[in-house]
Amino acid sequence: MVETLSVSHLLSNEYIIPIFLGTIFVASLFASKIKIPYTMVLVAIGIVISVTHLFGISILNIGDLKIGPKLILYFIVPPLIYEAMMKVDREQFKLIRITALVLATVGVVLATIVGGLLLTYVAGLPAITAFAFAALIAPTDAAIVIEIFRRVKVPRPLAALMESEASFNDATGVIIFSSIFAIAVAQGFVVDTSTPVEAININILDEAGHFAIVFFGGIAIGLGLAAGAGFLHKLMDEPFSETALSVAVLFGSVVIANTLEVSGLVAAAAAGLYFGTVTMRKQEIISDRVRSYTSNFWEMIAFFANSIAFLYLGLSMDVVRIGQNLPLIGLAFAVVLAARAASTYPVLAAIHRFTKEKVPKEWRHVIMIGGMRGALSVALVATLPEGEFKETLKAITFGVVLSSLIIQYSTLSRYIKKAFPESTVTNNN
Repeated sequence: MVETLSVSHLLSNEYIIPIFLGTIFVASLFASKIKIPYTMVLVAIGIVISVTHLFGISILNIGDLKIGPKLILYFIVPPLIYEAMMKVDREQFKLIRITALVLATVGVVLATIVGGLLLTYVAGLPAITAFAFAALIAPTDAAIVIEIFRRVKVPRPLAALMESEASFNDATGVIIFSSIFAIAVAQGFVVDTSTPVEAININILDEAGHFAIVFFGGIAIGLGLAAGAGFLHKLMDEPFSETALSVAVLFGSVVIANTLEVSGLVAAAAAGLYFGTVTMRKQEIISDRVRSYTSNFWEMIAFFANSIAFLYLGLSMDVVRIGQNLPLIGLAFAVVLAARAASTYPVLAAIHRFTKEKVPKEWRHVIMIGGMRGALSVALVATLPEGEFKETLKAITFGVVLSSLIIQYSTLSRYIKKAFPESTVTNNN
């Protein structure tokens, strides 16, 4: 007799990889026909799969898909950040480095404060819930921003600015969110979220010091390992070995940084930036043959990591809860945009006025609109313990992320065509 395989069995163990690869192929093929990013198609496929149970169709048990939030944070996002920072041109980065770092740090803090206050006093959310959501939604998603700015033609410094900001502000968001959650746990807010804003006790100096240690500690570890690896690259001229060394540097930076309780995401960004702007640029360190092979390898890794991140985003969507909370989600999305505006326009105006880095008005609008949210926010909310605190944040997060994907992407594409007439949206998948 031929054994009948259930769909649940088919989508477990050894069948997951070929089905995943097939899904990527279908998404890429479909996207090429309708002229939208394949990643958006992956999100749509994930959403369709996640809602099939509502119609009595069990395509798969979502719980069987072991794409956990920690996998996204520690193994999917770091390669995306590393590869993006590898591709940043040194000269372009010099033109925007202050802007990128200020937006990635001060900008995220401002967005969290403004978003938290608006959600508390306008939306009427409990203060700890409001600020926790504002923190996890404040950073722009590296996967989405990198994908978008590879598909649109804008001035190279602007693309470098957006990708650098997204790579560094992921870490800032994680640090702030972790700090707020620690406060919530310590003061019992995870169970009881009814406490008013006055009862949230935060020592600003302690938190600022903690942030500086976590952020700059990550930079030190990433730069240190990447610089040390540069000496090893001089001793080799073999594509496989040197590519393997770059992989070891990335994940070594992430693991060491996380072990030392500093930011693994910042370490990944710093390591990638050093590898791309120093190690990869010097002929005496890496030959042209190795450089070409390593670049192609990391492009492929980033492609698969990007695909996993967007498919995870779709599979994580709870459409029922989104539908039940549409008014709150609409208000939250408006607050997120307001917080983004409040944390970008004043900062960019100050940088334009007081530094040598110039940010034209057209760039400021692109930076504001292009600050999209995605898998990082979903992964962060998924790390919370089960309870009403988590369920409330999940509903808002899912709705805002989906709104960001649909509304901001289309708005950004139209604005870029208008602001940069020589620009066109590419269709590379």
